[in-house]
Amino acid sequence: MRRIISFTLFVCVCVLPSCNTTKRLAKENGPSILNGITETSAMLDLVSATNIPYTWFGAEGSGTIDWEGNRYTAKIRVRILHDSIIWVQIQKFGFEVGRMLVTPDSAFFINRLERSYSLYRTNDFFKKYNLPADFNMFSKVFTGGAYMPPLISKSMIEDDRSLYLESTTGVNARLWLDVTSTLVQSLVTDTFNHQWEAGYADYKATNTGQMFPYRRTNTLVNDGVSNLFDLDYTSIEINVPQEFPFSIPSHYDKI
Repeated sequence: MRRIISFTLFVCVCVLPSCNTTKRLAKENGPSILNGITETSAMLDLVSATNIPYTWFGAEGSGTIDWEGNRYTAKIRVRILHDSIIWVQIQKFGFEVGRMLVTPDSAFFINRLERSYSLYRTNDFFKKYNLPADFNMFSKVFTGGAYMPPLISKSMIEDDRSLYLESTTGVNARLWLDVTSTLVQSLVTDTFNHQWEAGYADYKATNTGQMFPYRRTNTLVNDGVSNLFDLDYTSIEINVPQEFPFSIPSHYDKI
């Protein structure tokens, strides 16, 4: 049970396929240019626009994990202060079973069933689990919008009309938009045989009028082994101030 709760708390750190396996680049016959803007540049702007600007984010719903042949479902609450705090609470049968608090510097995890907790420096946490993620990538597991890797060195449109982004960091992305320029799928890969494939659906207007995918599907691959983590939100609030209650009982064991 400890292993499952721990996985539930940080499976979504966007474990990411080897960039040697998915680079099917389009054959270029020269860039298409309209009014001085290349097609690739225009699509890059459309992809960037899928990211909803926010300061505060709050959501409730359910999370489902398929892990090692078993399926686990729990209620989930998510609260985020942009670029600063990610807070997640997991409940089962009305009782809290786990809580997580992540900042750019530190990551804390509480396992109520095991009466234990874990503490990491955020970068050490990513390294410990061989996850080439960053705080921005982690937050997008919950908030939606296209993940665009830093230090992009190449961008091009592939034969299937997806936008391919190559980064000098080794983390690359492919992004698919539908005919209305809505983000429907993304694939993030790295050089360590990690992969994060996400689907975005059930777009609805939030309290600010912004359209947001209330359903998120995530397929996480580590060394060829796939695990699923899906989110189905029932409510989302944008730019409503949130609280982040978090305290570790003195009798809990550190693991």
